[in-house]
Amino acid sequence: MSKATITWQDKMSGAILHNWARMTSRWSNFQVTGLKHLRAAQERERPIIFAAWHGMTMMLVGFFGNHYDLSRLVLILPDDWRGTTLTVFASKLGVTPYPMNLHGDASMATARQLAKLVRQVKAGRDAYITPDGPEGPSYVIKPGITYIAQKADATILPVGAYARRGYRVPRWDRYVMPYPFSKIAIQIGEPLVVAKDAEGTAVANHLTHQLHHVTLQAAANYYEKPFP
Repeated sequence: MSKATITWQDKMSGAILHNWARMTSRWSNFQVTGLKHLRAAQERERPIIFAAWHGMTMMLVGFFGNHYDLSRLVLILPDDWRGTTLTVFASKLGVTPYPMNLHGDASMATARQLAKLVRQVKAGRDAYITPDGPEGPSYVIKPGITYIAQKADATILPVGAYARRGYRVPRWDRYVMPYPFSKIAIQIGEPLVVAKDAEGTAVANHLTHQLHHVTLQAAANYYEKPFP
């Protein structure tokens, strides 16, 4: 795990992100569809890996705060300069930050990080993973999520979000910072259980389809009354 020093700039930036998320969570209208899928995943009594495209994370903070015990969640973060700010942000939310190498380096240090994360999830912690992060390309799933799900016998739960009112960061993921008093539509998809012998490419293709589906459905729900 990263030993990077958290500076006062990191503390300030993390606090700003936390305050933004707190205001959005308290003062926005969340329209959540698919809670039955969350309950189905929880009834399996195995760890849950919440999966969403990278640009949707801030829209989902309020959903987690209202429908989930954040103290159970491990948030996967990059172990570089971005991770220190996000560590402050996650800690203020009550989430356990887990900085690790997300660049796909095949080193022993990365393998140890991944093994330790699998042990945490296998022991009963849930995780939040953006499988196309932290640098993209957008909507391209990296292999780590399949490996963790298989090793920990975890249930992958795809989640999508949409908000019309918000600042869209002009970068690869079009990261959305929803404004307070916004309407935010959340769509939870069907749980995905990955077989031990499942082929990684097939799982990634299926999860890609599911994440696109919940993302588009969240946008549709925003403008239309969703089905129960």
